[in-house]
Amino acid sequence: MPVAGRRERRAGSREEVAMEERRSELIRRFRPMFDKHGRQGVPLKDLREELEEEGLTESIAPERLDELLRRADQDGDKRIRLGEFVRMMTGDYVQEHERKKIGGILGAAIANIVPQSMREDFIAHYNCKPPPIFMIFISIAEIVVFIVYAEEQKSRGVATTATTGVPLYSPLLYKPDRRYEAWRFVTYMLLHQGYIHLISNLIFQLLLGLPLELVHKFWRVFLIYVLGVLAGSLAHSVTDHSVSLCGASGGCYALIGAHIASIITNWKEMNYKCCDGSIVRFLLSAPVRLTVFLVLSIGDTSVAVYRRFFEEGATKIGISAHIGGMLAGLLVGIPLLKNVNELTWEKRLGWVSLVIYLLFTAFCMFFNGLYTGYPETDWTSCCPA
Repeated sequence: MPVAGRRERRAGSREEVAMEERRSELIRRFRPMFDKHGRQGVPLKDLREELEEEGLTESIAPERLDELLRRADQDGDKRIRLGEFVRMMTGDYVQEHERKKIGGILGAAIANIVPQSMREDFIAHYNCKPPPIFMIFISIAEIVVFIVYAEEQKSRGVATTATTGVPLYSPLLYKPDRRYEAWRFVTYMLLHQGYIHLISNLIFQLLLGLPLELVHKFWRVFLIYVLGVLAGSLAHSVTDHSVSLCGASGGCYALIGAHIASIITNWKEMNYKCCDGSIVRFLLSAPVRLTVFLVLSIGDTSVAVYRRFFEEGATKIGISAHIGGMLAGLLVGIPLLKNVNELTWEKRLGWVSLVIYLLFTAFCMFFNGLYTGYPETDWTSCCPA
């Protein structure tokens, strides 16, 4: 009997060691995921939905999954913390095949759940994962194109100055008599009328675009920027029938519209703790942001209007391109940009905004095809020999 007793104690000791190792492995593996949700833990309802979307109910019956999660929530607060999860995974009521299935899927499920702090705080969404690459890339592209054409024109005896130097022969330039070359409605953004025009647009888009990318990521900013450029040239083609167009102002103003769209859909989250004494949170609150962007857009547009109609000898500024770009950023930004807590009315507003943008685009395309007041079409070769 003493020998059998020692064997049982050794067997029990081995089981305890194995269980402790399993607990340690679970804690090591899942602590980073649970830590993102803080002391509050992961909402039970959200976890249940994500586990189902990850396909767990194909191997574990929904009723059984509900039972496991209910038993895991030992304090009944509808949330699961790391300790509760570890106890569930090491408990006797969970079968081995269930442990393997849950353990293999849980990481992806939790990763898809937005932590409570990020649902309330817009600032928590600023990060460099992935880094903001689009605004840097498009800015470099515009600089390279400017330098290439400046050197080419220099060899032709044409100087590029602070306010002159756009290559009128370039296949990138929007020209009303060559509208059949559809790429010009977008590529005009790469050309600038002198280095002041280029530098001002670069500063403008980097200051506005990089913060957008930190929250909404490069692919959303890319779409809004390009669609803003397109909307700018389309609006210009409808209002200024005989004026060529260059510059990235349509894209820059689309970034302003995108910021306003983000303010509209994330108003509450931008005001999170904005009056608790933090100067940074106050300056990044929704009312302050909205005021800054409205003053910036109205002020710059007013200067453009004055220079266009009242300043003699000034270069004609595509005011409608500015307005078209801004409206595109607003209309496309509402449904496209990240909405921390999307409400029903915001979703409906997004669909309405998208329809308005599409109708505007369709109208401009039909106008370009049917209006007869444009300059006579130039069918000659687009590039000089």
